[in-house]
Amino acid sequence: MTADARDLMVMAQEAARLRDAEQLEVRDVALAALILHFLRSAEEVEDSAAASLSPEMLPMSDEVQEIMTSGEDALRNSDLVELARREESELSEYLGPVWRAIRGH
Repeated sequence: MTADARDLMVMAQEAARLRDAEQLEVRDVALAALILHFLRSAEEVEDSAAASLSPEMLPMSDEVQEIMTSGEDALRNSDLVELARREESELSEYLGPVWRAIRGH
């Protein structure tokens, strides 16, 4: 096993633990690969003075746009996490520890 593969499997194990899984699944490997990709990309940006630190914004879905523009108070991290939990995406299982941390439980 290469060092990169080992890093990916360690991260995948942690991803599976986040959702209190009984076994490692392909989705854990996919999430781990995505996390490692962004961590490495961030390291490359730090090493490159020519890289833009402000990428172009993507269009937002109606649900995301609605939460961005509704309400009188400032948008909070917990508002966005709650939106993700409500949407019941395949990755919503991972949000349990995030939600508990935000709520102070």
